Amino acid sequence: MDDEGNYYLEALEQLKNLSSKDIDVVLVSGRNRMQLKYNAQMMNLKNYIAEIGSEVVYDLGREVHATYDKSTLKYDFASLGPDLDAVASLLKKAFPMQIDYKAEWNRYRFTNVLFLGQIDLPKANRLLEENGYGDSLLINNGATALYPTNLNVNKVYFYNLMPKGVDKSSGLKLDKKIRHFSVKNCIALGDSLEDLKMAGEVCYFFLMNNNLQEEKDILEVLPDYKNVYISEKKMNRGWSEVISYLFK
Repeated sequence: MDDEGNYYLEALEQLKNLSSKDIDVVLVSGRNRMQLKYNAQMMNLKNYIAEIGSEVVYDLGREVHATYDKSTLKYDFASLGPDLDAVASLLKKAFPMQIDYKAEWNRYRFTNVLFLGQIDLPKANRLLEENGYGDSLLINNGATALYPTNLNVNKVYFYNLMPKGVDKSSGLKLDKKIRHFSVKNCIALGDSLEDLKMAGEVCYFFLMNNNLQEEKDILEVLPDYKNVYISEKKMNRGWSEVISYLFK
């Protein structure tokens, strides 16, 4: 489906195009490795980077590399225990009816925990720091219409609670190291503030124009990047636009 809910199959044709040119498409997502395995199988892909750069996965899970040492963390929020409940209560109290968390959104995760809502992100991270959770960070992984909520917000965003210092660029960096890729071997495409962090690890980054005029956080940092290009179209139509242009 495209951004208007219409069937759109050109993206599948572009996957076939990339495969014929022996170009490896690597999914990079906040989803866990189990979810991404199914996504990859449907697209005939084998390699992916799960949980906001936490795990680099090859050959549909036969080989997994973590990008950080989990044993060094003070809290294991992905276990969905009382520590996470305390953080969730802290955030809900600070942002009533603006953020939510549910256990069913977060089963089978190794690293990150998913929240939904629309909040003042710098304020939220200051609260985490002030309350003893300074080795973790809440990041914005983009807008979504996939999850219904009863929140009093204008737009719903994915917020992921992450170990500080781990992001999508962490996964790209490790993948490049393992497979001996250089910057010139890689491009990336994405649509969120978090995705933009990958720009430093690739030759070119292509940002999907998903109502960018509404994304103040993205617009503020765009001037910091010299290798970022914006698509004309949205979502998968933007992805196809870029791929068809680069790999005719």
